Amino acid sequence: MSELEQYRLEIDAIDQELTRLVEKRFEVAKKVAAYKRAHDLPVLDASREDIVIARNQERLMNPGYAAEIADFYTALMAVSRGIQEKE
Repeated sequence: MSELEQYRLEIDAIDQELTRLVEKRFEVAKKVAAYKRAHDLPVLDASREDIVIARNQERLMNPGYAAEIADFYTALMAVSRGIQEKE
């Protein structure tokens, strides 16, 4: 197996775990949607999203990825909002 193939296998394993965790996150987002609907709260809570991004930037072992992790969570939360809006 080539070095490139090994790296790709590693990425595939990581993607498998990411998919499992993101799906779990989406299921919780549906619960959040139900709570917000029951309490007449808006789907978007920009201050909460800012906190989520900042917290995950702090968790980085390599702070050089701060902008990328912000982009990642911005996109992830946009998808989560879409799920909440469908509920």
